[in-house]
Amino acid sequence: MRAQTTETTGKEIVFVNEFKGSGNLEGSTIAAIRNNIIEGLIDAKRLIVKDLKSDAQFQAEMTKRAADASVSEEEYGFTVLRNMNARWVIAGTITHVEAVRKKYSDGSYYYDAAINVSANIIDVASGTITETKTITTEGNALIDLTGIGKETTIGNTEEEAIANASKVLKNKAKSFAEGCFPLKGTILEVASEKKGKAEEVYISLGETSGVKKGDIFDVFEQRVIAGRNSRKKIGELKVKAVEGDDISLCNVTKEGKVILEKIQALEENQSLSIESRSKSNGSIISL
Repeated sequence: MRAQTTETTGKEIVFVNEFKGSGNLEGSTIAAIRNNIIEGLIDAKRLIVKDLKSDAQFQAEMTKRAADASVSEEEYGFTVLRNMNARWVIAGTITHVEAVRKKYSDGSYYYDAAINVSANIIDVASGTITETKTITTEGNALIDLTGIGKETTIGNTEEEAIANASKVLKNKAKSFAEGCFPLKGTILEVASEKKGKAEEVYISLGETSGVKKGDIFDVFEQRVIAGRNSRKKIGELKVKAVEGDDISLCNVTKEGKVILEKIQALEENQSLSIESRSKSNGSIISL
């Protein structure tokens, strides 16, 4: 669904817009939640993440709009983003922030916080929302406050619990990126074959793109049918080892014979494309 990747990394450029907050949320709380989500998106290594609010090039271009009042600010902004090769904008609304007072078995009290962020994924090319998902701390296991370095949504005060829950959103945002923005690359070559089947292949994605051992990729054959571009899934891969910034060794888990035949039939400068399998996460809710 999401095309226009950077060929060498499989990454797309995404800008994160300012977040809105429901109710009487303080600006510092909104900023902390937004910053943790941006950090999580970056940590996923799936995207080239930029901050719309602080990006110098975008802000400089937007100051030029005053000379063309016939164009709305939103329309002008999307034009600027297209010229910057941006593919997506993520706009967030913090829909729920709450810290509930609870009691430990020893009679002492603590606060357990929950945060929900509604994230709109906007296609820069059309300026329309393609997906809306809720990034939530719901389901994060409670961990005793003595668990140093471990994630928790609890605290001794409301403020501490909300601050901790905000940090939990960092990993939730990483899962959001991994699920919503699949990596795209190609098969480089067959590493090993047996009895007419490809057993291992090298792919064009690695550490730079956040590829990990165990990641699953679907293999596609690109075709032209009646003048229209088409692709057909022909097999599956599982990452065996990440061997560099832009190379990984994969086991062929399905249709090794078909994959080998297709590779052998390819003409010069042709390749089979791959796309990472979306990862489900209990803390990401589709709307």
